Amino acid sequence: MRFCRGRFAAPWYTGDKPRATPPGAFYTITRRPPMPRRVCTFAVAHTDISAQPFNNAARTVRIFAPNNLSGSAVYVKFSNYYSDGPVWVGNATIGLADAKGRLVPDTVRPLTVHGDTSFALVPQRDVFSDRVALPVQPGCTIAVSLYYPGGEKVTSGNFVGIFANRSVKGDHCDAPALPKARLWTDLSKSVLPWDISSATTTLSEVIVEQDDALPAPRVVAMFGDSIMQQGAWVTPFTARLYEHFRGGVSVCNLGIGGNRLLYGATPASRGMYGHAGIERYRYDLLPIEGLTHAVFALGTNDLGHPGTGGAPEEELITVDQYAAAARTIADALHKQGVKVYAGLILPREVNHLFPPEREALRRAINRWIAEEGPFDAVLDLGAPIADTDDGVGMKKEFALPDGLHPNLAGGRAIAEAIDLSLFA
Repeated sequence: MRFCRGRFAAPWYTGDKPRATPPGAFYTITRRPPMPRRVCTFAVAHTDISAQPFNNAARTVRIFAPNNLSGSAVYVKFSNYYSDGPVWVGNATIGLADAKGRLVPDTVRPLTVHGDTSFALVPQRDVFSDRVALPVQPGCTIAVSLYYPGGEKVTSGNFVGIFANRSVKGDHCDAPALPKARLWTDLSKSVLPWDISSATTTLSEVIVEQDDALPAPRVVAMFGDSIMQQGAWVTPFTARLYEHFRGGVSVCNLGIGGNRLLYGATPASRGMYGHAGIERYRYDLLPIEGLTHAVFALGTNDLGHPGTGGAPEEELITVDQYAAAARTIADALHKQGVKVYAGLILPREVNHLFPPEREALRRAINRWIAEEGPFDAVLDLGAPIADTDDGVGMKKEFALPDGLHPNLAGGRAIAEAIDLSLFA
């Protein structure tokens, strides 16, 4: 605070005319007091899960959100975008969980919307919770418990159980532990853990409130398909970032299995593959609180789905179409001051489902990304796991049986190869 007197003081104003400063008068210059900052610490991208709708009749879902930020309060963003009717939440709590998934005593708080722990989530809307005074520190796990008393089918969510969310009968929002709770999902034997009991339903973001006198953290959004969504490389990469930048970065996995850049979900997927990346970036990516970096990695399914029963042949993407869509997304992010890093499309086995012509197209798109794309950096995600110098297919020890998705070892190899200084 600074005080000024005499001729350096501001003039008094009466009407339009300034007059001399009265003897002894002074004015005060003050700095704006620190204000709270909202930063996203956890997020998932919602899609239409009506192909395997979550039966929420009298069930509690507990969602575990890993956190690397410090803050004094939290908010939760809910989404019911893909449901046809309202979904009722009969009770809701938020607190911290220990390493075994049990709620930490004295941290459980009511989670309310407009002051009530019972609220309706209307279709095609996002709803923010009230502010919850809950101190959080880097390394803690935030647990959100939601009790659904009705029999409505929840068809908006993300049911890949990467975060080991559990569902049990009855209202257990205040229970220290849920029966049969697990903290991880085994990705070693399957492409994706299609476990509907692990669904992340209705919740889309967990937001931490910070004092803006603190250094602003980096918020990294991962925007891609199942190769991101499954977490094989995103999870160890996140662990590296959190260890290196403790308290200074958060990662939001916005991957959707089967997602494409140019076209939306195929009829066979019944909406499960989500809206096209060129559409969903507006509501999945741009609104992320505090977003500073985006890792863009789409294109695998634009090459693989057409003509294979998943999509018509005419939906096969061209280099020009890919470039136009990717540039649109990058330009929108740059306007928000976000750094955009593009991941090259991973190598895959050439066979009857992915003929040589598709491999040539993959290489052409990757050349555009590396040489002409409007990106701040390019991540060659496939280099650590490629089978040959030509990059055709993955090494067997790094691939799941489908030859398309990296396994845990492949994911670790990718994660270890990324330069963390890009996120400093």
